[in-house]
Amino acid sequence: MSEDQTTLRDRLEDILESINLIQEWTAGRKSVNDYLTSSTGMMAFNASVMRLQVIGEHIGRLLKSNLSLLNDYPQIPWHAIYGLRNFISHEYANIDEEIIVSTINNDLQPLKDVIEDMLKR
Repeated sequence: MSEDQTTLRDRLEDILESINLIQEWTAGRKSVNDYLTSSTGMMAFNASVMRLQVIGEHIGRLLKSNLSLLNDYPQIPWHAIYGLRNFISHEYANIDEEIIVSTINNDLQPLKDVIEDMLKR
């Protein structure tokens, strides 16, 4: 599917899929040590970071094409999500694990709730 054919619904569904996968992979993991002390934890961490990058990429596109929709949900820090994507993309070796784990634990569910609401509209 070309960039022009990617619809708003496609982007929102991709974001939702990424959130669901992250939540599945990270279930029961609450601290950085839960990730960094085993190979399966490290795999879950790295896969989740890549999905956070996917989420940020879609948000970046929405910031350019559907800003009015995003503005209807000021409780979500849209620009910060895109900023995290940029950091992951350009500074992967310098990722702060605490920030990623905090994002997973505290920020994904509110984003998921908003994305689900958008999909119902």
